[in-house]
Amino acid sequence: MKHFMLALVLTLIGSPLFAQDAARTWEGTWNNRKFGTKGPLKCVATENDKGEFKATFTGKFMGDPFKYEAVFQSKKKGRNQRTLSGKAVIRGHDYEWSGLLKGKSLNGKYKSSVGYFGAFVLKEVTKK
Repeated sequence: MKHFMLALVLTLIGSPLFAQDAARTWEGTWNNRKFGTKGPLKCVATENDKGEFKATFTGKFMGDPFKYEAVFQSKKKGRNQRTLSGKAVIRGHDYEWSGLLKGKSLNGKYKSSVGYFGAFVLKEVTKK
C-alpha cells in the first residue's frame, strides 16, 4: 500500500496541468468594458500533442447565445501556473486574448479589431 501511495503522489506531482485529451471545464462571467455589459461564459478545453489547447467558449451576450472555437498557446509560469494567449474570429471580428491559468482559476483579458475589450473570470467545474 505504501508503494502504491508513493507512486500515486509522484505521478500527480509530475503530471501536467492538462492531461492530453482530457477536457477541463471552467465557468464564470465575462464583461465588455466598451459597453458595460456582462454575461455567463463557459470554456471547455483539451491539450493536443503539440502543447496547444483547443477550447470551445459558450455564453450569452445581452441574452443572445454565442459559441466559438479558439486555439491557444501556453507557457509554464511557476508551479501550477501557465500564461495563455490566443486568437479567435467571433462574428467576423478578430479577437486577441491573454490569460493566466492558476490552480482552478482561468482569468483573461480580450480585445477585438472593432474596439471591444474586457475580461473574464472563470473557475474550474469538477464532475460530481
